[in-house]
Amino acid sequence: MPGQDRASLYVSCLALIMSACAHVTNASLCGGKDHAAGASCEYNGRGESSYRFSPKADKETLVIVTLSGGGARAAALAFGTLTMLDKLDAPDSNGQPASGSLLDQIDIISSVSGGSVTAGWYALKGKSGLATTGDNAQLWDFLNRDWTTNLTWKGLNPWTLARYTFTSYERNDVLSDFFAEHLFGRVTYQAVLQRYKSDPHQPYVILNATDLGHEAIFPFTQGRFDFLCSDLGKYRLADAVAASGNFPLAFSPLGLENYSGCEAQHSASWRSDGPPQWVEHYQLFEAPHAGAPRSIQLNELRVARLAQDYLQSPETGNGDKYVHLLDGGVTDNLGIRSTLAIEDDPARVPSLYLRLSGPNRPAGYQRIQRILYIVVNARTRNPKGIDKRKAPPGEITTALRMVDTQLDSSTLADQDYLIAELEATANDMPGESPAKRSGALGGCDAASPFLSCKAEAQATFPAPTAHLKFYVVSVDFEMIPDKACRDRAWLLATNWGLREHQAQDIVDIATVILNNSADLAKFYRETNQTPPAILKKRETFDEPCKSLEAHSQ
Repeated sequence: MPGQDRASLYVSCLALIMSACAHVTNASLCGGKDHAAGASCEYNGRGESSYRFSPKADKETLVIVTLSGGGARAAALAFGTLTMLDKLDAPDSNGQPASGSLLDQIDIISSVSGGSVTAGWYALKGKSGLATTGDNAQLWDFLNRDWTTNLTWKGLNPWTLARYTFTSYERNDVLSDFFAEHLFGRVTYQAVLQRYKSDPHQPYVILNATDLGHEAIFPFTQGRFDFLCSDLGKYRLADAVAASGNFPLAFSPLGLENYSGCEAQHSASWRSDGPPQWVEHYQLFEAPHAGAPRSIQLNELRVARLAQDYLQSPETGNGDKYVHLLDGGVTDNLGIRSTLAIEDDPARVPSLYLRLSGPNRPAGYQRIQRILYIVVNARTRNPKGIDKRKAPPGEITTALRMVDTQLDSSTLADQDYLIAELEATANDMPGESPAKRSGALGGCDAASPFLSCKAEAQATFPAPTAHLKFYVVSVDFEMIPDKACRDRAWLLATNWGLREHQAQDIVDIATVILNNSADLAKFYRETNQTPPAILKKRETFDEPCKSLEAHSQ
């Protein structure tokens, strides 16, 4: 069994013999210690917690980066990708050279599991957090240390075992405390919001977990917390990173309390500015003799019905009292789906397709003509396999491989899904007559489930624009041409146990992959811009592969 599986085995054995207590970590949207007695609770009274997003102003290119799961290996590959993007020139905008780097132009970062460690750190620190020396090099130092023994002891020492038995402390708390102790401290999303507001280059960062009860992706956005009548601004960043990465069997699910039915959801501002603006339009499919939705509407319909489940007040006995979160890779190990179902405004349907192809583009999306997706994939694969001997694998190995197989298979399907969605969006760009567009999308009227049509039924269509172009740039070990080098890369730790210098090897591999990316070079050419000089070097994998071989002995 590879080294990275042994720690999982020890913790998994513990997981199989222990039950978890109820333990939740989120705060009510209003109420509790911070809510004055007798004070009204308006939905828009959240103030700093609103955390709404739109792409950087006046842009023609929407830049989205997704960071996969894969433990320390994924975190290092994400680090290397972001570092390389900072070496590339920003693409031209409106025919004029843009200032800064491609990293500065990122609008959205969406992450899962190991990728969420790097994404969460970038959300907190911005570009300065990518330092490799000095006071801001905490993440780099973290990636260059083998934490296997530390984390295993943290979960199995006698004091922790006693806490499991006699307190509400759980196995997911071990991971949360680990990330808090060594990286994030006790900072909350309030710090992330402040950076988002103060730094014009700061992207919208979405950490993703899996909602076990609803078998759906759970993005850490205020829009999703609105459904639970909860305040993301008071939520610890370390807890979100842990929820995104608490690997099945090894760690228990993290709990959130559903406060739905709270005072804020009875306010006038909730009715006018909150999720009811779009969720209620999908209720027409619940009526007797209702027409069937079109296939293109199913994704939004699923999200709306999920929202309705969350919004059922637990006090009535109809709603769920808690939400249980596990590793986001269980539902989407690339972090792609929450970018396609973007929750950037509670009053609008969560859908990138509708932002770009709908009859009235929201602010920030109006000039978009191109989408650049950079998909970082540190997917799980063990080239040594389990087929070298006749005897069948043991129960623990089989269980772990079943999880790995699901994660690996989902990454391939999700990348295909991404391309299909982008093609559909490109084919339905604005520019046609209202009558034709109405027929194509089923119309925008009082009965339409697509948009908040009460406000948009009479909206004018934007002026014709160029056909949407999209580019998908992959950063994947599969792109290493040498099989021996690929195999060594895939055998790197997917827990938190990289050896000395292996993080640098992964960073160098990410650099070479992007340096040789034909898709990235095409993107620059088609934005009427000469590809940056660094992309012309055509570096080979020889040096990082030799270094990886030396450090894997």
